[in-house]
Amino acid sequence: MRTLAMPLVLAVGLGACSVGKGVGAASGHIYEYGCSTESGDYCFSPDVCGTAASPAPYDLEPSYFAAEPIDDLRNYGPGSEPMNNRLTIRLQRSGKQIELNDVLTFDVASSYEVARCVRGRVDPSTGGNDWDEANCYRASDTGPGRMRVQYDSDVHGALTLKATCTANLVASAISARVPLSYAAATPSSVANGAWDSWVEFQEFGDAAQADRPPQERDPVSPKFRVDFGQRIYATSFFVTLIDDNVVTAAINGRPRPDPQIGGTLGGDPTTGRFDFDLERGQGAQFFP
Repeated sequence: MRTLAMPLVLAVGLGACSVGKGVGAASGHIYEYGCSTESGDYCFSPDVCGTAASPAPYDLEPSYFAAEPIDDLRNYGPGSEPMNNRLTIRLQRSGKQIELNDVLTFDVASSYEVARCVRGRVDPSTGGNDWDEANCYRASDTGPGRMRVQYDSDVHGALTLKATCTANLVASAISARVPLSYAAATPSSVANGAWDSWVEFQEFGDAAQADRPPQERDPVSPKFRVDFGQRIYATSFFVTLIDDNVVTAAINGRPRPDPQIGGTLGGDPTTGRFDFDLERGQGAQFFP
Protein backbone atom coordinates (compact mmCIF):
# COMPACT_ATOMS: atom_id res chain seq x y z
CA MET A 1 0.00 0.00 0.00
CA ARG A 2 1.65 3.23 -1.12
CA THR A 3 1.69 6.32 1.09
CA LEU A 4 1.98 9.71 -0.56
CA ALA A 5 4.58 11.96 0.98
CA MET A 6 2.45 15.08 0.93
CA PRO A 7 1.50 17.58 3.64
CA LEU A 8 -1.33 16.26 5.79
CA VAL A 9 -4.35 18.18 6.92
CA LEU A 10 -5.77 17.47 10.33
CA ALA A 11 -9.32 17.24 11.47
CA VAL A 12 -10.71 19.17 14.37
CA GLY A 13 -13.78 18.18 16.28
CA LEU A 14 -17.02 20.03 15.86
CA GLY A 15 -16.86 23.27 17.77
CA ALA A 16 -13.27 22.58 18.88
CA CYS A 17 -10.12 24.54 18.11
CA SER A 18 -7.28 22.03 18.54
CA VAL A 19 -5.87 19.74 15.90
CA GLY A 20 -7.05 16.12 15.68
CA LYS A 21 -10.27 16.43 17.65
CA GLY A 22 -13.36 14.48 16.68
CA VAL A 23 -15.54 11.59 17.77
CA GLY A 24 -15.67 8.04 16.51
CA ALA A 25 -15.46 4.32 17.15
CA ALA A 26 -13.65 1.41 15.50
CA SER A 27 -13.91 -1.94 17.27
CA GLY A 28 -14.39 -5.53 16.26
CA HIS A 29 -12.34 -8.73 16.02
CA ILE A 30 -8.93 -9.22 14.39
CA TYR A 31 -5.95 -11.53 14.20
CA GLU A 32 -2.32 -10.88 13.35
CA TYR A 33 0.29 -13.61 13.33
CA GLY A 34 3.77 -12.60 14.45
CA CYS A 35 2.33 -9.39 15.83
CA SER A 36 5.34 -8.85 18.06
CA THR A 37 8.77 -10.43 18.25
CA GLU A 38 8.35 -10.54 22.04
CA SER A 39 4.73 -11.65 22.51
CA GLY A 40 4.05 -13.48 19.24
CA ASP A 41 0.54 -13.34 17.75
CA TYR A 42 -2.01 -10.64 18.58
CA CYS A 43 -3.83 -11.49 21.81
CA PHE A 44 -6.68 -9.67 23.51
CA SER A 45 -5.65 -11.26 26.78
CA PRO A 46 -3.09 -13.92 27.75
CA ASP A 47 -5.59 -16.70 27.05
CA VAL A 48 -7.50 -15.10 24.11
CA CYS A 49 -5.38 -14.85 20.97
CA GLY A 50 -6.71 -14.18 17.51
CA THR A 51 -6.67 -16.66 14.64
CA ALA A 52 -8.14 -16.53 11.15
CA ALA A 53 -10.85 -18.95 12.30
CA SER A 54 -11.51 -17.08 15.56
CA PRO A 55 -10.32 -13.45 15.64
CA ALA A 56 -9.89 -11.84 19.06
CA PRO A 57 -11.63 -8.66 20.29
CA TYR A 58 -9.94 -5.40 19.31
CA ASP A 59 -10.67 -1.72 19.86
CA LEU A 60 -8.76 0.97 17.98
CA GLU A 61 -10.07 3.54 20.50
CA PRO A 62 -9.58 6.39 18.01
CA SER A 63 -8.78 9.72 19.62
CA TYR A 64 -7.18 11.52 16.68
CA PHE A 65 -8.91 12.23 13.37
CA ALA A 66 -7.13 13.45 10.24
CA ALA A 67 -7.97 14.04 6.59
CA GLU A 68 -5.68 14.89 3.70
CA PRO A 69 -7.20 16.48 0.57
CA ILE A 70 -5.20 15.85 -2.60
CA ASP A 71 -6.61 17.81 -5.51
CA ASP A 72 -6.51 16.75 -9.15
CA LEU A 73 -4.26 19.32 -10.86
CA ARG A 74 -5.51 18.76 -14.40
CA ASN A 75 -6.88 21.70 -16.31
CA TYR A 76 -10.65 21.36 -16.39
CA GLY A 77 -12.71 22.34 -19.40
CA PRO A 78 -16.15 21.71 -20.89
CA GLY A 79 -16.80 18.06 -21.58
CA SER A 80 -13.95 16.86 -19.36
CA GLU A 81 -14.24 13.86 -17.08
CA PRO A 82 -14.88 14.59 -13.37
CA MET A 83 -11.76 15.57 -11.50
CA ASN A 84 -10.27 12.93 -9.24
CA ASN A 85 -10.09 15.07 -6.12
CA ARG A 86 -9.00 12.71 -3.37
CA LEU A 87 -9.49 12.73 0.40
CA THR A 88 -7.63 10.38 2.71
CA ILE A 89 -9.33 10.00 6.10
CA ARG A 90 -7.48 8.52 9.09
CA LEU A 91 -8.70 7.31 12.47
CA GLN A 92 -5.73 6.96 14.83
CA ARG A 93 -5.30 5.67 18.34
CA SER A 94 -3.25 8.75 19.21
CA GLY A 95 -1.65 11.83 17.70
CA LYS A 96 1.72 10.12 17.33
CA GLN A 97 3.28 9.52 13.91
CA ILE A 98 1.50 6.94 11.77
CA GLU A 99 4.62 4.77 11.93
CA LEU A 100 3.97 4.41 15.68
CA ASN A 101 0.20 4.16 15.59
CA ASP A 102 -2.78 1.92 15.03
CA VAL A 103 -4.47 3.54 12.02
CA LEU A 104 -7.67 2.85 10.10
CA THR A 105 -7.70 4.63 6.73
CA PHE A 106 -10.53 5.42 4.33
CA ASP A 107 -8.97 6.63 1.10
CA VAL A 108 -11.60 8.42 -0.99
CA ALA A 109 -10.26 8.11 -4.54
CA SER A 110 -13.11 10.19 -6.01
CA SER A 111 -14.72 12.87 -3.87
CA TYR A 112 -17.11 13.49 -6.78
CA GLU A 113 -18.54 9.96 -6.63
CA VAL A 114 -18.93 10.05 -2.85
CA ALA A 115 -20.64 13.44 -3.13
CA ARG A 116 -23.11 12.06 -5.70
CA CYS A 117 -23.94 9.19 -3.35
CA VAL A 118 -24.44 11.54 -0.38
CA ARG A 119 -26.53 14.02 -2.37
CA GLY A 120 -28.94 11.38 -3.65
CA ARG A 121 -30.14 13.43 -6.62
CA VAL A 122 -32.75 12.04 -9.01
CA ASP A 123 -32.62 13.36 -12.57
CA PRO A 124 -35.98 15.13 -13.08
CA SER A 125 -35.90 14.54 -16.84
CA THR A 126 -35.40 10.76 -16.71
CA GLY A 127 -36.33 9.79 -13.14
CA GLY A 128 -33.01 7.95 -12.88
CA ASN A 129 -30.71 7.98 -9.88
CA ASP A 130 -27.77 10.35 -10.31
CA TRP A 131 -25.22 8.13 -8.58
CA ASP A 132 -23.18 5.02 -9.35
CA GLU A 133 -25.40 2.17 -8.17
CA ALA A 134 -22.52 -0.34 -8.49
CA ASN A 135 -20.69 1.43 -5.67
CA CYS A 136 -23.38 3.42 -3.85
CA TYR A 137 -26.59 2.43 -2.09
CA ARG A 138 -29.21 4.72 -0.57
CA ALA A 139 -31.88 3.33 1.75
CA SER A 140 -33.88 6.56 1.90
CA ASP A 141 -34.11 10.05 0.39
CA THR A 142 -32.73 11.78 3.50
CA GLY A 143 -30.48 9.10 5.02
CA PRO A 144 -26.76 8.55 4.48
CA GLY A 145 -25.20 7.31 1.26
CA ARG A 146 -23.49 3.93 1.62
CA MET A 147 -20.27 3.54 -0.38
CA ARG A 148 -18.69 0.20 -1.24
CA VAL A 149 -15.15 -0.07 0.13
CA GLN A 150 -12.50 -2.02 -1.77
CA TYR A 151 -9.33 -1.42 -3.81
CA ASP A 152 -11.34 -1.07 -7.07
CA SER A 153 -14.09 1.16 -5.65
CA ASP A 154 -14.21 4.92 -5.07
CA VAL A 155 -13.31 4.35 -1.40
CA HIS A 156 -10.45 2.12 -0.27
CA GLY A 157 -9.82 0.98 3.30
CA ALA A 158 -6.86 -0.34 5.28
CA LEU A 159 -5.75 -1.08 8.85
CA THR A 160 -2.21 -1.03 10.25
CA LEU A 161 -1.30 -1.87 13.86
CA LYS A 162 2.06 -0.20 14.48
CA ALA A 163 1.23 0.63 18.13
CA THR A 164 -0.15 -2.81 18.98
CA CYS A 165 2.27 -4.82 16.84
CA THR A 166 5.78 -4.54 15.45
CA ALA A 167 5.15 -6.60 12.29
CA ASN A 168 4.99 -4.59 9.06
CA LEU A 169 1.59 -5.83 7.86
CA VAL A 170 -1.37 -4.11 6.17
CA ALA A 171 -4.95 -5.39 6.18
CA SER A 172 -7.04 -4.19 3.22
CA ALA A 173 -10.82 -3.84 3.19
CA ILE A 174 -12.63 -6.08 0.72
CA SER A 175 -16.27 -5.84 -0.31
CA ALA A 176 -16.50 -9.54 -1.28
CA ARG A 177 -14.45 -12.59 -0.44
CA VAL A 178 -11.24 -12.93 -2.42
CA PRO A 179 -11.86 -15.86 -4.80
CA LEU A 180 -9.75 -18.97 -4.45
CA SER A 181 -9.25 -18.97 -8.22
CA TYR A 182 -6.82 -16.05 -7.77
CA ALA A 183 -8.87 -14.09 -10.29
CA ALA A 184 -9.52 -10.40 -9.76
CA ALA A 185 -11.33 -9.80 -6.47
CA THR A 186 -14.05 -7.62 -8.00
CA PRO A 187 -17.41 -8.47 -6.40
CA SER A 188 -20.64 -9.14 -8.19
CA SER A 189 -23.65 -6.90 -7.59
CA VAL A 190 -25.33 -7.27 -4.20
CA ALA A 191 -28.78 -6.24 -3.03
CA ASN A 192 -29.37 -3.39 -0.58
CA GLY A 193 -25.72 -2.42 -0.33
CA ALA A 194 -24.91 -5.60 1.61
CA TRP A 195 -21.22 -5.51 0.76
CA ASP A 196 -18.62 -7.00 3.08
CA SER A 197 -17.09 -3.51 3.47
CA TRP A 198 -18.90 -0.17 3.35
CA VAL A 199 -19.02 3.31 4.87
CA GLU A 200 -22.13 5.50 5.20
CA PHE A 201 -21.63 9.27 4.86
CA GLN A 202 -24.32 11.60 6.15
CA GLU A 203 -22.19 14.74 5.69
CA PHE A 204 -19.36 15.06 3.18
CA GLY A 205 -18.52 18.74 2.86
CA ASP A 206 -21.53 20.48 1.30
CA ALA A 207 -22.65 17.41 -0.67
CA ALA A 208 -25.82 16.73 1.33
CA GLN A 209 -29.05 18.49 0.30
CA ALA A 210 -31.47 16.49 2.44
CA ASP A 211 -33.73 19.53 2.87
CA ARG A 212 -34.80 19.30 -0.79
CA PRO A 213 -36.73 16.60 -2.66
CA PRO A 214 -34.37 14.37 -4.69
CA GLN A 215 -35.63 15.80 -8.02
CA GLU A 216 -34.81 19.35 -6.89
CA ARG A 217 -31.26 18.70 -5.76
CA ASP A 218 -28.41 20.25 -7.75
CA PRO A 219 -26.12 18.11 -9.90
CA VAL A 220 -22.77 17.58 -8.18
CA SER A 221 -19.99 19.62 -9.76
CA PRO A 222 -17.27 17.51 -11.47
CA LYS A 223 -14.82 19.67 -9.51
CA PHE A 224 -16.32 18.70 -6.14
CA ARG A 225 -13.99 18.75 -3.15
CA VAL A 226 -14.38 18.94 0.63
CA ASP A 227 -13.18 22.35 1.78
CA PHE A 228 -11.52 23.37 5.02
CA GLY A 229 -13.98 23.97 7.82
CA GLN A 230 -16.51 21.52 6.42
CA ARG A 231 -17.85 18.45 8.18
CA ILE A 232 -17.06 14.79 7.44
CA TYR A 233 -19.59 12.59 9.20
CA ALA A 234 -19.90 8.84 8.73
CA THR A 235 -22.85 7.53 10.70
CA SER A 236 -21.57 3.96 10.46
CA PHE A 237 -19.07 1.71 8.71
CA PHE A 238 -18.17 -1.95 8.46
CA VAL A 239 -14.92 -3.30 7.04
CA THR A 240 -13.89 -6.87 6.33
CA LEU A 241 -10.10 -6.95 6.38
CA ILE A 242 -7.60 -9.36 4.86
CA ASP A 243 -3.85 -9.36 4.37
CA ASP A 244 -2.97 -6.97 1.54
CA ASN A 245 -0.55 -9.59 0.19
CA VAL A 246 -3.54 -11.89 -0.40
CA VAL A 247 -5.46 -9.15 -2.20
CA THR A 248 -2.47 -8.27 -4.36
CA ALA A 249 -1.98 -11.92 -5.31
CA ALA A 250 -5.66 -12.21 -6.27
CA ILE A 251 -5.49 -9.08 -8.41
CA ASN A 252 -2.40 -10.27 -10.25
CA GLY A 253 -3.38 -13.92 -10.61
CA ARG A 254 -0.57 -15.20 -8.42
CA PRO A 255 -0.74 -18.08 -5.91
CA ARG A 256 -2.48 -16.93 -2.78
CA PRO A 257 -0.31 -16.76 0.37
CA ASP A 258 -1.66 -17.61 3.78
CA PRO A 259 -3.06 -14.42 5.34
CA GLN A 260 -1.12 -13.06 8.30
CA ILE A 261 -3.64 -10.39 9.34
CA GLY A 262 -7.39 -9.88 9.04
CA GLY A 263 -10.72 -9.48 10.79
CA THR A 264 -13.67 -7.09 10.89
CA LEU A 265 -14.33 -3.66 12.41
CA GLY A 266 -17.57 -1.74 12.84
CA GLY A 267 -21.09 -2.70 11.83
CA ASP A 268 -23.15 -0.10 13.68
CA PRO A 269 -22.69 3.40 15.16
CA THR A 270 -21.38 2.01 18.46
CA THR A 271 -18.54 0.08 16.80
CA GLY A 272 -17.83 2.05 13.60
CA ARG A 273 -18.30 5.79 12.96
CA PHE A 274 -16.42 9.11 12.73
CA ASP A 275 -17.38 12.78 12.86
CA PHE A 276 -15.05 15.77 12.53
CA ASP A 277 -14.39 19.00 10.65
CA LEU A 278 -11.62 19.33 8.09
CA GLU A 279 -9.04 21.91 9.20
CA ARG A 280 -5.41 22.69 8.55
CA GLY A 281 -2.86 21.47 11.08
CA GLN A 282 0.92 21.49 10.98
CA GLY A 283 1.08 18.37 13.12
CA ALA A 284 -0.47 16.34 10.29
CA GLN A 285 2.45 16.68 7.91
CA PHE A 286 4.33 13.48 7.14
CA PHE A 287 7.59 15.40 6.83
CA PRO A 288 8.04 18.50 9.04
